[in-house]
Parts: sequence; structure tokens; C-alpha cells
Amino acid sequence: MMTKKNKQDNEVYILGSEIKEKRKGLTTRVKWLILTICSLIILASLLFFFLTKEQAPEYYFEPEETTSESISITIDTISSPSKEGYIEVLSDTINDVPLLIYIPNGATMSLSLGMPDRSDSSILYAAMAADIRKDNQKIVGDFVLSGEQLSKGVAKKGFCAIQDKTVSIGVGEYTPLLEQVIANKGSFFRQYPLVQNGELVENKPKNKSIRRALAVRNEQVMMIESRNNESFHDFSQALIDIGVSDAIYLVGGNAFGWYYNKEGVLQEFGEELSDVPENISYITWHSK
Repeated sequence: MMTKKNKQDNEVYILGSEIKEKRKGLTTRVKWLILTICSLIILASLLFFFLTKEQAPEYYFEPEETTSESISITIDTISSPSKEGYIEVLSDTINDVPLLIYIPNGATMSLSLGMPDRSDSSILYAAMAADIRKDNQKIVGDFVLSGEQLSKGVAKKGFCAIQDKTVSIGVGEYTPLLEQVIANKGSFFRQYPLVQNGELVENKPKNKSIRRALAVRNEQVMMIESRNNESFHDFSQALIDIGVSDAIYLVGGNAFGWYYNKEGVLQEFGEELSDVPENISYITWHSK
């Protein structure tokens, strides 16, 4: 009995060490749990960011905010010295920015939804007008076609209103022209503003690309295109330097379009899309 008792008496348990080990294990598990949760949150955030980040393809730009006071200029496109319609093409270089200038003669402008018919010989000039969002394929900003408003928004404060064969180009979040074109079965779209009353309007995108504009010079509406990749700033400044008083952007880059020159020869620009978005829009100049 003494041997058994001594043996039991010799068994020593360090209770404090066991508690510390348990606490240490618990703390380690908590730390790993917190680290795992944080990692999952970061991973989920990164996944959400990359899934929702919109990568704008070449045929449109995403909306960027610009600020400017509301103003517009209206030009009568009926008057023309020519009876037969054509597009006069001029070239100019200002401050190392080479430009192509398209001047409609004997033509009126309209807005269309969908790809215009290239076999329609009455279309003298066609260029993409409003931008399209990548995420939902909807038109960016206010868009009215034949009096029906198909899209709303003022992310881009530049605008073009077409009614009664007149073209109005302006800048502003609000313009009475929007209600007027709806009431008068006219058309309306928004784009980046470039020049307002002879002053440059800055835009946020800083990349360089082929730029196109719907512009007014000497009270005549025309389209102007950069021959090289240019920033918004340099392109807008070049427009001012050649005498443009007001201008808004047209979809640039490799956006597809065409025109007939004075000799009646069809000329195409940009790159034709194999998969044309449903909400693609064009300005078209038609012979009278």
C-alpha cells in the first residue's frame, strides 16, 4: 500500500502550464480566424472591383463629369450654295495637330438608331453619335429620336438638338431644347463638350485617341477629325485655333463611318464592327 501511495504522491500536475497552453491555443485559433475573415473580405472586395470595373472598348467611352454653364448655338442647315449634296473635305494643321474638316453642302443632318444603310446613296456622311455603356449596353445620357425619349441622364453635359432642319449645339445640365425636341418630334443626344463660346472645356479622360467633333465655325456646322491620336485638351485647343466657336464630341477612336466626297466617291473611316451593339447611334447628313 505504501508503494502505491508513494507512486500516486509522486505524480505531479502543473495546472498553470495547462491553462496557459489552452489559452495560447485559443488565441492562435482566434488570430487565424480573424486573419481568414480579413482575407476573405479583401478577396471579395477585389473580386467585386474587377467584376464591376468597366473596361471601355474602342467604340465608346464611359461617362465622365464635366462642368460648365448652359449655353447653345443654333444653326440653320437648310441654306447651302450647292444644289447637289456632297461633303467638302479640307485638311489643316494647327500647333502640330493635323485635322480633317468635313463640310456638308446641300445636306441636312438627322439622328438615327442602329447602323445606317451604306447602300443608301443619299447618306453623304455618317459618324457615331452617342456613347453606349458597357455594363448594360444602354445609351449614355439624354437621347431623343423623333420625339421619343429613349434614354435619360446628364453625365455628359454637351448636347446636340435637331429640329425643323436646324442643329443646336450647346453645353448644360438643363436646356429647354430637350423639351422642345420632344414636343416637336425632333432628336437630341449628349456627348462630351469640347468648346463653348470659343472657350476650351476640359474633360477627365486623359488618354489619346483619334478624336471627332461636331462643330460650329463661322456659323456653319461641320465635322472635324484628328488625323493622329490626340488628347481631349489638345484636340479642343486645335478646334479653337482654327476658329471653332462651339463643339461637342462624336465617338472617336476606330468608330466606323463614311462619307461621299465632291467627286461622289465613297470614303470610309474607322473599323467596322463584327458585332454591332443594338443601341448604336449615328448622325447622318442626307442630300436634299
